Amino acid sequence: SEPLSFYSASILMEAKDSINSHTADCIAKVTDATTGSQDRAASILDGIYGTIEACIAIYIALTLVICALVRRAVVKPLLSFGDSIKANQLFPVQGAGELQVLAETYNRVFTENEATHMIVKHQAEHDPLTDLLNRGSFDKALKFHDDGKHDFALILADVDQFKSVNDTFGHAVGDQVLKRVSSLLQVAFRSTDFVCRIGGDEFAIIMVDATSDLRHIIQEKIDFVNAELSKPIDGMPQVSLSAGAAFADRPDPGDSIYKDADDALYHTKENGRGSCSFFGEF
Repeated sequence: SEPLSFYSASILMEAKDSINSHTADCIAKVTDATTGSQDRAASILDGIYGTIEACIAIYIALTLVICALVRRAVVKPLLSFGDSIKANQLFPVQGAGELQVLAETYNRVFTENEATHMIVKHQAEHDPLTDLLNRGSFDKALKFHDDGKHDFALILADVDQFKSVNDTFGHAVGDQVLKRVSSLLQVAFRSTDFVCRIGGDEFAIIMVDATSDLRHIIQEKIDFVNAELSKPIDGMPQVSLSAGAAFADRPDPGDSIYKDADDALYHTKENGRGSCSFFGEF
């Protein structure tokens, strides 16, 4: 029985060793299979993560590009449009196509409005018959210059016996006479002077930067106008212009330079007409 027991024990040991060997092999195979599966899964996950990271990078890059394009094509033009509106200027034609169309439309309307504004402004400041500055413009110019800081001369003038011109030749001829007087005054005086029609046949000239030692210049200008008016043309009668002048630097001024120039004009009308008198010399 002892040999049998030894034999049985030996068989059991072999069986155990065989089981352990097979178990180890199974465990090794399972471990290898598991490790391979994990490696493949990890590789797949790495690929997925890499793809996600690449997609995120592409998304960020595309977002930045889109933002740059939007800024260039939309935001920047809109900001420049706002600056142009504040500066009262034309829009720069730039940016997206729709914004360029908007800019071109705005610029067309802006230009038309500017032209209309200039016409309305001109009409508001000028006499419609002679195109000289009107009474309102004269009052503003005189107020600006008559502040004690500017040298200037104020010349008031009117057409002698203008009523008889209208009564004899009609108002149409009278209007032509006024236009001719206006044209001659503009020729005689400088472009920097203010030549105005202040009502009816009454004219006013603000001669800037003029001091009392230049009275002979004013006399020459009035003489030139009268010499031309003495030549009847285009069916217009011979007329004359009487004028009175006062300087800002005149001695012993009266209540106002306008009143002093008007007194000088009155003196001319009472003493022969067709000339110019200067305040303080009569």
